Amino acid sequence: MPHNRREDLDWSAMSIQEILELAIADEVEARDYYRRAADLAGSMHTRKVLLSLSEMEQGHADTLRRELDELLLQRDLEAGMAD
Repeated sequence: MPHNRREDLDWSAMSIQEILELAIADEVEARDYYRRAADLAGSMHTRKVLLSLSEMEQGHADTLRRELDELLLQRDLEAGMAD
């Protein structure tokens, strides 16, 4: 599951962009985990629950992507590079 490979990171040395990118990757990994589990589910109820969890993880990833996009846009605006 996500996060277990993150324990060795120096979070204090990471930028907010790097943190958001890692968080997005974790959400996508969790989404895919639940989708694979749903494909193997033995009952329709279990499958529906797992697919619902997968959709939630996708929603988290989408939210984080919007935050990252906003951060990058703000940086561009501050640097005078945005259209």
